[in-house]
Amino acid sequence: MSRYVTDLGIGSYKIYQGTEAYAFSQDSVFLANMAKLGTRDSVLDLGCGSGILAILALIKKHVKKAVGIEIQTELCEMAKSSAQLNGLDLEIINCDVKNISDHIAPESFDKILCNPPYFPAQSPKAAGGAGLCRSESTATLDDFVKAAGYSLKFGGDLWIVIKVSRLAELCASLQLHGLAAKNMIFIYPKLSKGIDTVVVGARKGAKDGVVARTFIAQNEDGEFTEQYKELYR
Repeated sequence: MSRYVTDLGIGSYKIYQGTEAYAFSQDSVFLANMAKLGTRDSVLDLGCGSGILAILALIKKHVKKAVGIEIQTELCEMAKSSAQLNGLDLEIINCDVKNISDHIAPESFDKILCNPPYFPAQSPKAAGGAGLCRSESTATLDDFVKAAGYSLKFGGDLWIVIKVSRLAELCASLQLHGLAAKNMIFIYPKLSKGIDTVVVGARKGAKDGVVARTFIAQNEDGEFTEQYKELYR
């Protein structure tokens, strides 16, 4: 797989991406910035792809430890190369999230980040390496939530970004695996375009009770909003 380097706009940090594989999207950047992570947190990135969430957790939130899990071998190698390029201590595990218990001890992480595949396996976007990132070709949304429930410490948080059309499905899966949604951030590319995605923070073992807010990325004239600028600061 041929690669190119993308500047992350944070100091001298960069990341490798593949010309044929699915490159990380702005949704991943939103998630990494919106997730509440602390310097004492151990963080697991489920379906890490090129490693963007784990890398941003290390360089922006300065978390204590970050581990990524990815099923595609080539993307694992790319994520490892990016960690080496930036001098980061990032462990990448090549495995299916459905087999997470073979590689990760139960209840071993404080926080989990996840940008799961958005589309069903039968979607036209499911073909090729990029399709494995975009569609549920190998694992479903529920598989990712189940893996999060297994890996999180009691009281730990899953931060996940999905299409808003799948929010009800996500909430049902969270409840099934012992997690309760506590934060929801509804993301508008522009107010006139409606809600596209939602970032959800869910806690293991928590009671019900959600705090919701909205995030608008651009004004109608195409300029970034103050919300957007503040997030990136």
